[in-house]
Order: sequence, then C-alpha cells, then structure tokens
Amino acid sequence: MTLTEMIDTLKTKFNPSKVINSLEKTAGFHNKSDTDSEGNDPGEDLKNNPYSDSVGDSVKSSSAVKISQNGVSPLIKMINVWKIYEMGDTEFAALAGINLEINEGEFLVVLGPSGSGKSTLMNLIGCLDLPSKGTIYLNSKDISKLAESELARIRGQMIGFIFQSFNLIPTLNAEENVTLPMEFQEADMQKGRKRADYLLEVVGLSDKKQNLPSQLSGGQMQRVAIARSLSVNPPIILADEPTGNLDSKTGNYILNFLDGLHKKEGKTIIIVTHDLEIVKLATRVVYLKDGKIEKIETCTKEKPCELGY
Repeated sequence: MTLTEMIDTLKTKFNPSKVINSLEKTAGFHNKSDTDSEGNDPGEDLKNNPYSDSVGDSVKSSSAVKISQNGVSPLIKMINVWKIYEMGDTEFAALAGINLEINEGEFLVVLGPSGSGKSTLMNLIGCLDLPSKGTIYLNSKDISKLAESELARIRGQMIGFIFQSFNLIPTLNAEENVTLPMEFQEADMQKGRKRADYLLEVVGLSDKKQNLPSQLSGGQMQRVAIARSLSVNPPIILADEPTGNLDSKTGNYILNFLDGLHKKEGKTIIIVTHDLEIVKLATRVVYLKDGKIEKIETCTKEKPCELGY
C-alpha cells in the first residue's frame, strides 16, 4: 500500500484511539536504549537546543490555530468527569468526579503513581476518548456533542501528541511521519514537506529524514515524534511520559525543548508523568491518586511545587 493509499484509508475510517491501539499492536515499536541500528551514541547528533538560553530565538512560530479565548474561558474544561469500565458484573471507575480547568499558555504536569488514572485522563484531555459521565470542553466546545469527524478535525488542529512509545509508523521514514498530520488536515504537501524538513532540522535530525524508525535510536525517534507533534503548529502539546524510554541526556534535551516551546512560543504544554523531575518546569501540578484529583498546586519561582505525591 502506498503512502497516499494509507492516508486515504485512515481518513475514511479515522478513529484516533483505535488507530493508535492498532499501530501499537502491529508496528513493533522499538524501545531502544543506548545505540541506534548503526551502533551510534544517540547523544552524538544532539544539536544545541534552539530553546536553550545560549541560543537566540531561532525557531519562529508560524500561523498556529487561532484560539477563540476571551480571557476568561479555559482552553480545556472538565466538569465532574467519570470514566467507568465494565468488568463482568462489576464496574471500575478509572476516573471519578474530575473537575479541572487548563488555561492557555500553562505548563501543566499531571503527576501520579502507576494505576492512578493518568493515561485515562490523558486520553480524555486529548479528546481521544469520551467520558462515561460529565462534560469536557475543548476551546468552549462540548466534545460529546461533536461528530467524530468534526472532533477529529478540531483535535488534529489543536493538539499535538507525544507518546512514550513514540507511535511512529514503521514503514514511513522520518519525513513522512512528520508530514502525516498535515496529510490528515489536507495541507499543501509541497509546503508540508518543507515544514517537515524545517522541524527535523530544529530537532537536530536533518540528516535522518529518510531513515525508517528501525534505523533510529530511541532518542531520535522521540525527536521525530516531537517534530510530528508540531507539524500543524497546534496550540496544545500533550505528552505522555515523554522521557520514559530515554537516557538522561536525551531526556533533558526533550524537557528543555518543551520548556522552550512553552516560554518562547506560548504553547500550552500538558505532561502526564510519574517523573518528579518534570515538576520543576511546571506552572501547575495536578496530583492524581486512585482516579481522583488529590490536590492542585500552583508553582512559582518564589514557591516551587513540592517534589512528591
């Protein structure tokens, strides 16, 4: 199947949560550690982070999706949200009575131990799933009242996803993986390929654009995933354990890059994690336990958030 045929098929039957689950089952994603397929150190080709303090504003924001913020309404709003799964004759509440507002320009960290409901919350925040009860607003729109095609369009324009397992399509090279969201949005692909090449250069992989995921290290795959998340320049970046499969050097690069997107481009960053170190970058931290919000803490330089559950 050609790339065009693959895109057409996904457009026709597009259900992001099913697509992601299918890709994870069939693609054989690589959780590589210290070397790529050629035995190279994944840190060798790390360029200077374009968002580090020593580098100027080398990454300029293109025309992102306009958000109809009135200065009052939150970007994402969850009201008494429940996610209930049926297990035989019993019901299990993965999330119970979640009330949460996420404002434009925040760096929000959702922190909690394994089994706390973080992944379920991420799927709901990212509009990849619908709540069993309660209401979720994305840019003042109730997502439960949108047709799947309309929800997919809005989600595709507004949210860039970064997954712990990278979720790159193994039969597509780096450039093609980055252009995929633009294909879904039916963008001009001549411009799309130029933007993909630009983003791969930004993340230090301009010489890897023709490489398949199997020819990249774990850190390189995550940087391709970040480039893909920025493909349509969405206002929201949603990351699930973005450093979970990476060495510390590459993990720090990824976090500094996301911090730069927040501070210099005004992106709304939402990270779901159990990594306490990420809390240092947050403007707010949501502590999740047993499917419920235990507390929400605002972080400032004067009063940083506590590094604990």
